[in-house]
Amino acid sequence: MRYYSYKFLSEVSIDSLNCDNWAFDYWGKGTMVTVSSAASTQPTVFPLMQCGSGTGNTVTLGCFATGFTPSSLTYAWTKNGAALTNSIQYPPVQKGNLYTGISQIQVPKQDWDQRQTFQCAVTHAAGNPPAVSFQKPVLRVVSPNITLHPVWYGELGTSPVRLICTLSDFFPETLSVNWQQDNQPFNIQPIQRKLQVLERQEKIFGLTSEIEPNMTEWEAGSAFICKATHNNNDFTKMISICQIYTCTPPSIHIEIPSFMTVMMATSNVMATCSVHTVFNAKVTWQMDGRLPPSNKVRQIRNETHLIGTLTVSSREWKQLRLIKCKAEHRCLSSAEKSIHLSEPAATAPSVEIRRSLPELLKGNSAVLECDVTQLSSSDLYITFQADSDNISKELYVDLPETPGLHSITRRVTIPSNYWTNDTSFTCTVNQGFTRKFTSNSTGSFFVDPSVELLLVPSDVSGPQRLLCSGWGFNPQIKWFSESTQRPSSSSDISMDADGRVAVTSELKIPQKEWKTGKVFICEVSDKSLNKQVRQNISLCSACSSIPPSITVEIPSFKTVMSTSQVQATCLVRTAFDAKVTWLMDGRVSPSKTDRPDSNTTHIFSNVSVSSSQWKQLKHITCRAEHACFSLAEKTISVAEPAATAPSVEIRRSLPELLKGNSAVLECDVTQLSSSDLYVTFQANSVDISEKQYVDLHEASGVHSITRRFTVPQTHWKKDTRFTCTVNQGFSTNFVSNSTGNIFVDPSVELLLVPSDVSGLQRLLCSGWGFNPQIKWFSESTQRPSSSSDISMDADGRVAVTSELKIPQKEWKTGKVFICEVSDKSLNKQVRQNISVCSACSSIPPSITVEIPSFKTVMSTSQVQATCLVLTAFDAKVTWLMDGRVSPSKTDRPDSNTTHIFSNVSVSSSQWKQLKHITCRAEHACFSLAEKTISVAEPAATAPSVEIRRSLPELLKGNSAVLECDVTQLSSSDLYVTFQANSVDISEKQYVDLHEASGVHSITKRFTVPQTHWKKDTRFTCTVNQGFSTNFVSNSTGNIFVDPSVELLLVPSDVPGLQRLLCSGWGFNPQIKWFSESTQRPSSSSDISMDADGRVAVTSELKIPQKEWKTGKVFICEVSDKSLNKQVRQNISLCSVTPASSQIVSVYVEGPPLHQLQNEGQVTVTCLLVGPSLNDFSITWKVGGKEYSPGFHTGPPVSHSNGTETLRSSLNVSAEDWHAYKQVSCEGKHQCSSQGFEGHISKSRDLYPPTVKIMQPTASELSASDVLTLTCLVSGFFPSNVIVYWEENGQTLPSTHYTNSPAWKYTGGSTYSMSSRLNTSKSEDTESTYTCVVKHESSPTPFESTIEDVFAEVTYSKPSATLLQGSREIVCLVSGFSPARINITWLLDDSQDQLDYNTSEPHRGPKGKFSVQSHLSLTGVNWLPGSVLICRVTHANTTLSLNITKTDNLEHCDFFDDNTEAVVNQDMDVESWYMAFTFLLFFLIATIYGVIATIIKTK
Repeated sequence: MRYYSYKFLSEVSIDSLNCDNWAFDYWGKGTMVTVSSAASTQPTVFPLMQCGSGTGNTVTLGCFATGFTPSSLTYAWTKNGAALTNSIQYPPVQKGNLYTGISQIQVPKQDWDQRQTFQCAVTHAAGNPPAVSFQKPVLRVVSPNITLHPVWYGELGTSPVRLICTLSDFFPETLSVNWQQDNQPFNIQPIQRKLQVLERQEKIFGLTSEIEPNMTEWEAGSAFICKATHNNNDFTKMISICQIYTCTPPSIHIEIPSFMTVMMATSNVMATCSVHTVFNAKVTWQMDGRLPPSNKVRQIRNETHLIGTLTVSSREWKQLRLIKCKAEHRCLSSAEKSIHLSEPAATAPSVEIRRSLPELLKGNSAVLECDVTQLSSSDLYITFQADSDNISKELYVDLPETPGLHSITRRVTIPSNYWTNDTSFTCTVNQGFTRKFTSNSTGSFFVDPSVELLLVPSDVSGPQRLLCSGWGFNPQIKWFSESTQRPSSSSDISMDADGRVAVTSELKIPQKEWKTGKVFICEVSDKSLNKQVRQNISLCSACSSIPPSITVEIPSFKTVMSTSQVQATCLVRTAFDAKVTWLMDGRVSPSKTDRPDSNTTHIFSNVSVSSSQWKQLKHITCRAEHACFSLAEKTISVAEPAATAPSVEIRRSLPELLKGNSAVLECDVTQLSSSDLYVTFQANSVDISEKQYVDLHEASGVHSITRRFTVPQTHWKKDTRFTCTVNQGFSTNFVSNSTGNIFVDPSVELLLVPSDVSGLQRLLCSGWGFNPQIKWFSESTQRPSSSSDISMDADGRVAVTSELKIPQKEWKTGKVFICEVSDKSLNKQVRQNISVCSACSSIPPSITVEIPSFKTVMSTSQVQATCLVLTAFDAKVTWLMDGRVSPSKTDRPDSNTTHIFSNVSVSSSQWKQLKHITCRAEHACFSLAEKTISVAEPAATAPSVEIRRSLPELLKGNSAVLECDVTQLSSSDLYVTFQANSVDISEKQYVDLHEASGVHSITKRFTVPQTHWKKDTRFTCTVNQGFSTNFVSNSTGNIFVDPSVELLLVPSDVPGLQRLLCSGWGFNPQIKWFSESTQRPSSSSDISMDADGRVAVTSELKIPQKEWKTGKVFICEVSDKSLNKQVRQNISLCSVTPASSQIVSVYVEGPPLHQLQNEGQVTVTCLLVGPSLNDFSITWKVGGKEYSPGFHTGPPVSHSNGTETLRSSLNVSAEDWHAYKQVSCEGKHQCSSQGFEGHISKSRDLYPPTVKIMQPTASELSASDVLTLTCLVSGFFPSNVIVYWEENGQTLPSTHYTNSPAWKYTGGSTYSMSSRLNTSKSEDTESTYTCVVKHESSPTPFESTIEDVFAEVTYSKPSATLLQGSREIVCLVSGFSPARINITWLLDDSQDQLDYNTSEPHRGPKGKFSVQSHLSLTGVNWLPGSVLICRVTHANTTLSLNITKTDNLEHCDFFDDNTEAVVNQDMDVESWYMAFTFLLFFLIATIYGVIATIIKTK
């Protein structure tokens, strides 16, 4: 009989409560944690039952409470209503702000088997949840697990599908299966198989039922149901093709005919809709929201797509604004794709022109390059201009289909008829149909050549270098000398930004040839322009500005001091034969001057003078003269320079003394700043040596020298003192200190040197004097010395030392030893003696007491203490214990040459009771001496004791070594032991601490025997201090655990490598890597140990990305040889790639507009969008056939929304594209068998745009200085459109206007957009603005134009005239702006207003206004001589037009003479036209009036 447990997942995962690892001890004793909070939450309670039938006489039940706060709660257990008290409640565990708790109880198995009811009730401050009950199940009934899967025995999607219904793990055996289709009975007979399995000695059953549904009904989306009946319970599963592909929405791609195709088509064009879906969907079309006729629509299917085609006439296509393709199926929500047939807006590119240096180097001297950057549209061509005249054909551009902006370069060769000095060049980018962008001008680069010739500094012995530079249109350099062309040594060419070329050439000439003065010519010629220019150079012309270099050498100080005649030398470095002259103290030298000599580089000249004359000189000058340079000279100061005082010291020479020369003096001179000097020695201020001259090396700073002199014996006297003098220059000297008296009698000192006890007795004798020497004697016999030394004091006196080593036995006899110090040079000597009695009479004895160690006392029954007395005498030794003479056994004292030994023995128990022990030494030659040792155990502080497993020993291969660390030790009497589960497993390890102040630290190690390598074993160590105190460490916990493993994928910081990190834990884990059964070396590894003694190892494996991408499986194995255990975990690219990352959306874009006219190739772009695209590949097909050449795929690009895009461009032949062949792009992950496809083909119908600039109102024109003109573009399809503005025929930069995106009105099928141009009233100069629109529906652009925008708000002075009829007078005012104007009529300047009528201002086509005012003469008392006035007031201008009534009306003109004086004579054409019109009407009215009057009078 089996039981099933419940497994709950909450904030604490109770993984230890499953059937395979049952252990309530997981919770431990725990620690009670109380958290106070203002809010409280009621617990949720779950029952836990023991898995399996269990063993023993009890069954364990658990009560699990979770999600409560505060932490305090109680459990109450009952059996059939009676309380149970033997439960265990564990402290709650906190996770976040909530707690989880558990209580367990063991109930008798007999009660459980009798199905008695047990209950657990929980009491909590936030409320008591319902109690949970426990009762043993009555009957073993295992319900079936039902699954329903489709399978294909052939190719997925092409072979018939089979549905397999699997029912597993059920009991008892009786079970029936029925199939239904769309909830209706299904009459197909299924194939059924029944299985029987024995699991854990219990029988369970399984059954499969298989049917093959009708493929048409399956693909139509019918639902098939598998219904199983077991134990009167029904179990159902339903499946349909809709469920299988719910995560795969259809991908729809529409291919429309290109602009070129539509324009060239004579009848129909075709659009294609490719639907990538597994469903057999219906494809429908809409054109501007209307369904097309059925005879124009067709649908087919291939292996991956549904293909729908729409055929319409090219004329109809041009009217279209929107085309839509929709896929319909019962498994799909509405899926559709729309295409807007309009041209996108493009930004202004950057255009620069320059001359081509690479083409010049190829021999093409007049080639221009036009660089175009920031291109956003491919509909363009390029032309080149010379002074605004086109000099090239239209160069069309094919841009690749890639995101962002593009750059191109086009070249043209300038026709020779434009090779003139005043010609400048530009290039123009003609974008779309009307927009132009012109580059900067090159300036004129057809210039005459120019030349510059320079002399290059050269080595003296090497050739002379000449550098020639030329500039011009196409300059070339040639070298000539004496009409002969010379080859150049090197040359270079470059081009400036203005297109002019710079060339350089170097010529190397032998110095001998150069010195001849030969002339060298550099010719710069331009064959293209048939021009040349020359420049020459020679030695004389080149070196005329180079002055000579002069060096003067004068005689040394010693030469001047020791000879009667001296000589000075002048060296002149010059290329010319210069004249050399000597001057002494500014006067030409009368002394003998040698004839100047010369070599290839220098002229030499010498002058001789007497030494006495030289000493009087201050300066000497060497002068060089030549016609090619100005006078040059070099002056040397001969007079003695001002020198700083040197430091002069004299001393006796110790090195010379050691060589046997006892009377040698040394003179040390430092801080020397001049080399003109000599040194002499004095005895009592009288010279006793010759002059010693000094030659110092030429170096900056100060110098030091040493000179020696042997004192003659005639001066070996006690009262003689010695000095040395430095004589600097001709008159300055510096005297040293005095040596003092060095010839003194010898003196002696004899000392006893402390010696080793067992060694020899050492005597040290010291002597002083002029040249002392030491000898040793004993009983008139000379003794050889053991060692000697010699030194010399600062005053020149010598000190010698000598050591004599004597056997202790001989020394103890009391023999006298003599030291004699003698000086043979002065014939003097002195003595001193010594013996043991004289030497040791005042030295007290030294006592050392040695006591038994702590280990000895603890491990033996009898112990011994030893006393050592260091003395030269036979002293008496006595022992005292705690101040009393020892009654214990005392050995007879023994002795050697230096010590007396005494031992005392006591029992170990008696020793442990002692406090002090004393050793006393007594002798008549010294006062009583003793040494006391404290034996009692000192008061010690408790040490800190910790146990841990040893990582260093583990690294050496010793896996089970424990370390006991003891710190804060204040006593050395201790030993350490190790325990396993509190039982000693090691011997006592005694500790010997070094003698030092403060506290100590020690570490002891112990290897755990294999008999204790058990999982339930814990280890401690104990420090036993003194005779009774011990201190126990913490426990290690369980260290003998099985290995575990974790394998992770690590983000790689090294390009091209994938990093894997494997971590292992256990007793002694080790890591190995495998791939395809082959062990792989790790890239790096690490090992560490936790505080509980468990070891953690990590290992990193670096794999080339190419190998990782293959999907190879890599295995990390963690093994423990000590425990003979191992565990594995593997990883691969496909195992770490989630299914969601293997799905991608595919979008295909057709070629750009500018490519549609190409005859070669067009570019189709595929865009993949997904979470991670590194492992996707792209496959292209054209017309259903795979297309491998001619496409480029870039790297994935990451975006801020967490997605990546991968772009691929395919160059398709224009012939295939214009033939409406379908181009498809499939993206597929290497770990997936399913690909995702999109496709496109050429579209067919187009609608041209309507363009109109909205006329601004007067209020808009007057509102501010800046006016926004709006261009409305409407009724176009597709949505791709280019809109830009022109001012007076010149294209405006895109920064001046803003284009909106294309939009479509609800229910409409065409697109609209607007463009807004900002213009300035202050900058506008009656400009004409044109809104230009390019669309693929027409090869020519669409335009709308507005002229003189600000005319009606720009002030313009009015013009006025008067027209007279028989019954009225008309005042005609025109050519004014703005429109606001006032007209009044007056009679003879009276203020009475007359009866007149003024029309509203009328705006003319150029923005200027006109108005007319009619004055009726009826009722006006206009007498002859009276004046009628029409007064016009406009802004700050007032016009008055007068007309006077005459007596004779027959002579009245229509235009009053007075009017001519006040009317503006600058009427524009519009005003005259209006005046003429009114005049014509006035004449007709007058004639009509006259004829009517005549008829009436008749």
